[in-house]
Amino acid sequence: MTDPRMEDHVVGLELQLVELVEQKQRAEVQGRDADSARLDRQIEPLQLELAATAEQLSEADAHEGDAPTADVLAPSAQELIDHF
Repeated sequence: MTDPRMEDHVVGLELQLVELVEQKQRAEVQGRDADSARLDRQIEPLQLELAATAEQLSEADAHEGDAPTADVLAPSAQELIDHF
């Protein structure tokens, strides 16, 4: 199972990025070039962190199938149906 804290972190990063990108677009429309450049500098590290975190999550998901499975001694539903 994927770490829910990492998933929450990704959601938080996405929300921050959406907000900053919207602010940047407003700054561009309003001709505030200095603000737009400042927002670009804030956006870039968030994008890199989001990419790195997403990669960690995908690696964790890839290895999830490697986890040992439990042996269950209970009969399957089909075995119960066939028995009766």
